[in-house]
Parts: sequence; C-alpha cells; structure tokens
Amino acid sequence: MYTAIFTLALAASASARPGKRQSSCITDTVNNPNQQQIIDSINQWNSDVNNVNNFLNTAHTLSGSDLSSAANNALISASDEPCQLGTLSSISDIGGDAFTCAVNDLKNIFGTHVLDNLNKILSNVDDTSAVTDAINDINLFRCCNVLPDADILFTDASESDGAGDSVQKTAGRPDACASINCAKANPKCVEQDNGEFGTVDGGKEPNSK
Repeated sequence: MYTAIFTLALAASASARPGKRQSSCITDTVNNPNQQQIIDSINQWNSDVNNVNNFLNTAHTLSGSDLSSAANNALISASDEPCQLGTLSSISDIGGDAFTCAVNDLKNIFGTHVLDNLNKILSNVDDTSAVTDAINDINLFRCCNVLPDADILFTDASESDGAGDSVQKTAGRPDACASINCAKANPKCVEQDNGEFGTVDGGKEPNSK
C-alpha cells in the first residue's frame, strides 16, 4: 500500500545526503516484515532519532568543522529514517486512520523540514542566523509532527505483531520540545482514530493549543 510513499521519502533522503554518503539506509528496508524485523526497524529508528536529538541539543555550542561534522552525522541518521518508514509502512495488516495519517505526514514534511535543513546547516556552517533558523524549523516539525507520527508507527507496528513489550514505543524528544508551540506545524495525526491500538499518549504534541 505504501510503496509509493516510501519511494518518495527515500528519494528525498538520497537527494539530501552529502557526497560522501554511499547509502541512505543504515538498516535496509524490509517489505512486509516479520516480528524480529519490526523490532529491528523500530530500534534502528529510535537510534536515529536519538542521534539527531543529540545534535539539536548541542549544535548551539558548536562552530566550524565541529558543527559540520556533527551535522553530517545527524544527516546520516536522519537519512535512514525513511528506510525504516518503508519497513513499518509495509506491514500488511495495519491501515487505520492514525497510522495512514502518520505515514502520509512523514512523506510530506520529512524531506523539506529535516533533511533539507540539515543540508542547509552543512552549507552555511559559518552563518549563525541560517544555522539557527534551520535548527528552529527542524525542532518545530520534529517535535510537532515527525516524532508524534513515529510514536504512532512504533505503537501500531509493534502491537500488531505482539512485539509491544520488546521496543521503545515513544520516540525520544530533543530539549526544545518542552517549549515549542505546535500551532504553526499543523499537527493532526494523534487526533485520528487509532482503532484497536488505542490512544498514543506519548505522541501528544507540546503546547499545541
């Protein structure tokens, strides 16, 4: 169902990566994964998220080559996230409103607001204003859309195959999420019907009112 979605997301990832990257996937995409492959994909995605969070939490302390190196590492991790989206979105027995919304939302925003902004940082490491603007936009859309969407996918994918107790179902948040107002990001997926998987509490957006 979501092959086209994954293809678009992965294409955005591939176009955004720096020249030294040979592959955008740290853990390869698996179509219609089994339980262990679901666990592996969620664990990898959580690792990617934590690596990007660490960059966002510390970028303001970095400059020059240190900032460039840290941003490149964050981009490597972020570029893997569409690969894991491809795996989880291909699970054949999930298709509820919240899950579908989360997949579509990630397809629409991830390339522009995460990958493109990381590349902007790499291209403008000496421009403090450009770096700050890029980080602020990444934080806004990760805190309000990307990470709540990931919570939905992690919950539904793991619970659908009995792996709910084997993975972290709530993605980590960068420090900025505690003070971000989500109104500008138009978050919507956590309000959708999540069927048998219930409310994804960890996906509620901060300061969305």
